[in-house]
Amino acid sequence: MEIFAPCMECQKELNQPRFEELCFVPYYDERIAEVHCSRGHRSALLIQSPKFEVLLESGVNALAAGFTLEAAATFSAALERFYEYGVQVLCTQRQLPHVVYEQMFKSMSRQSERQLGAFLALYAVEFETAYTPSPKITEFRNAFIHKGQIPDPDEARDFCEKVLGEIKKSYAKLAGTCETAMRDVLMQDMQARSDSIPKDMPRATSTGSFFFTMARTKPTFKEAFEEYIRVKNMLTATIPLVRAIFRVVAAQPSADN
Repeated sequence: MEIFAPCMECQKELNQPRFEELCFVPYYDERIAEVHCSRGHRSALLIQSPKFEVLLESGVNALAAGFTLEAAATFSAALERFYEYGVQVLCTQRQLPHVVYEQMFKSMSRQSERQLGAFLALYAVEFETAYTPSPKITEFRNAFIHKGQIPDPDEARDFCEKVLGEIKKSYAKLAGTCETAMRDVLMQDMQARSDSIPKDMPRATSTGSFFFTMARTKPTFKEAFEEYIRVKNMLTATIPLVRAIFRVVAAQPSADN
């Protein structure tokens, strides 16, 4: 994954951003983008988005590029990580100490079926209703994960749409009663990842993914997908113009001369 990240230290020193050839900086599992500029600055950009949101965006990029199997597999992983997220939120909602949660989750951290089971139980306790996973999602996932089926574009898009709908529905349910717990889980995650950054490295945060947030996600998958591609293309097309503007600005005599 990549994020638009000009050097923050140049911004401080020069009182303006400095756009070099590399404006998009990669980030991976830890969701931390390291920015290295030609003036010797190193800084870190901490992505706020939970893992499942980042995976959704990665899946959308794969779908847009025509990689149907990769898109479906990534959306499937996003759903599994959403269940993990839901378990932590519901445990936090029940005021389970974080150290106890970590001890409990350690035994299921590599087993998605156990995580789903924990989510089902906690969901039933919190909302006094049963959560039923979509059988169509499970059936199609097994086809491409276990049988190696390569979906065509329509099949991949349909699967991704079903997964997004499942996540949106459950996310809205959690947000209705567990808003404080969701905020606490976000802060715990960000603090843990921030602690992994060298203490002397300047850092900032970014909302990161913008394909899925409840505040911005369009009502349908088609609308959300098209909006994401539109914004991404617009940002990419803007970069050469922005660089040109700042080259002109940088060439102007300073006020001290």
